[in-house]
Amino acid sequence: MEDKKKGMLDVLAADEIHRYMKAKRAVNEDTELSEMVKEYEEGNKRLAKLIETEGFDADEAVRLSNDMDYIGFLLSQNPKILELQAANKAMNEYLAAAKGTVTFSCGGDCRSCAEACAAKPEQKDGEA
Repeated sequence: MEDKKKGMLDVLAADEIHRYMKAKRAVNEDTELSEMVKEYEEGNKRLAKLIETEGFDADEAVRLSNDMDYIGFLLSQNPKILELQAANKAMNEYLAAAKGTVTFSCGGDCRSCAEACAAKPEQKDGEA
């Protein structure tokens, strides 16, 4: 059991995860940048909703699309965003590689893993 705990702690202590957390914190602490990210995400949601509407205003859609393209361009040039993207990629690659090295065995008591275990038997309708 101690080997399993150590394996999980090694994964969580990885430089790639710390790099990602540091980059994410840098973006979040930059008020102007985090507002721009929020505006970009919300604008894209508005645009998607707008074009799903029957009879939408094409001029408004083009204006909003141009605005989102411009904000997206600015974000893509920001060093903090570039570092966040690189750190996210490195973390995902690390986690994919580490996935097979950290294993857990099932002791048969589903309460120990909040009943989220892949080995948990499927329940039939009506079973608790």
